[in-house]
Amino acid sequence: MSESIYAVVLAGGSGSRLWPLSRQQLPKQFLCLNGEQSMLGATIDRLSPTVAPEHVWVVTGEAHATGEAFSELDGLNTILEPCGRNTAPAVAIAAALLQDISDVHDPTMVVLPADHVVTQKQAFQHCLRIAAQEAEQGRLVTFGIVPEHPETGFGYIQAEVGDGDVHPVIRFVEKPDLPTAKRMLDEGGYFWNSGMFVWKASVILAEIKRYLPELWQQLEAMRQRWNNGELWQEVLREQFHLMPDISIDYGVMERSEIVSLVAADIGWSDVGSWDAVREIGVRDENENEIIGNVLAIDCKNSLLRSEKSLIAAVGLDGIIAVETPDAILLCKTGESQRVREIVQALKSDGDSSYHLEHVTVRRPWGSYTVLEDHNQGYKLKRIEVEPGARLSLQAHQHRSEHWVVVAGTATVTCGEMIKTVPKNGSAYIPIGETHRLENRGKVTLQLIEVQVGDYLGEDDIERFEDNYGRVK
Repeated sequence: MSESIYAVVLAGGSGSRLWPLSRQQLPKQFLCLNGEQSMLGATIDRLSPTVAPEHVWVVTGEAHATGEAFSELDGLNTILEPCGRNTAPAVAIAAALLQDISDVHDPTMVVLPADHVVTQKQAFQHCLRIAAQEAEQGRLVTFGIVPEHPETGFGYIQAEVGDGDVHPVIRFVEKPDLPTAKRMLDEGGYFWNSGMFVWKASVILAEIKRYLPELWQQLEAMRQRWNNGELWQEVLREQFHLMPDISIDYGVMERSEIVSLVAADIGWSDVGSWDAVREIGVRDENENEIIGNVLAIDCKNSLLRSEKSLIAAVGLDGIIAVETPDAILLCKTGESQRVREIVQALKSDGDSSYHLEHVTVRRPWGSYTVLEDHNQGYKLKRIEVEPGARLSLQAHQHRSEHWVVVAGTATVTCGEMIKTVPKNGSAYIPIGETHRLENRGKVTLQLIEVQVGDYLGEDDIERFEDNYGRVK
């Protein structure tokens, strides 16, 4: 392992094209799409042995670190963004922090999206070592994926292809139409833009200063504060929203004159659609990828995925069907890029939460599952609290809660009272009363919660104490 190489994994995307499995509060980088490991976990693992695990930093949303993705991020080095500002601010903050707080004055940075699949790890490691050597020469290095077919869903990079492993970049090309994509493949010298980069921290910061002066000014203002002793995460919380919303590709890479490309044939996919999920999956003799509770008769060329309910399909050809406990997606193969249109429509519906979270929502302390919610003044939930975990000390202004323990033993704080509630026992929490639920036992606590009130939104929570940093 090289002590001078650090990795920055970008994990702030929304993954809207993989709805309904990917939701705003738990996007695709935190999901297990093609195995038992999350995409973020697989991204970190493939960096070894070139990058030591303690040298990996994850840039993600502040809400993810205290929400559904807590278990995926717990124990990792994180840079938490209070709001989304695209990749250029994320890269700038990471480069400045690595210069200021790492053991290396000017580290080499590997920048990777958290939500890509790479099936050939050894080939990836080979490209990574070549890119790191090129970065030492003061170049901005990008991985150009050797294209397998004309693709309209990716941007392209044109490079001067010659002998050797590294090629000077001529230009970046926006996502083309199909005739243009076919022409570029026929001409040669064009690669898919992977969004994976390697560079020295000082070099990318110099290019940001040159091409994005507004971003640079905001960065320097924040940097001065944390170098004067303020906590850098608090500085981000207060000033990050002032940074411009721009990608590193558009802001720097497309304009820089020192960009090199490493041609990468590494089994790469950005998993940017359900069609891409089917391509990387294991397909049967009829070219179907079938996952979960599915009965398929005389079906071919389809993706059928069930999280809970039975999908019974007969005679389908070229269909994508994805079921979750609260939603079903149906579309033709080749049309799954348009799933983002569904998400946009759901966002525009002020009463819809289908794009935000699943029926079962993970929390740092365990999970809850909405069993019934019809906007009729009550909501029914199943709550599970892991051994040794506890919820925040909190109050609600619009609802009361009634808890019935069905497994384990609950310790309930309600106002000044603390009591133990065993299986079959219950507790009532009036509106406005300070309360807390915890599991001091050795088995998972399960209870049924009945909420009653005029407003039952999850944002009706005032926290006073919390083990997971959710009290500002």
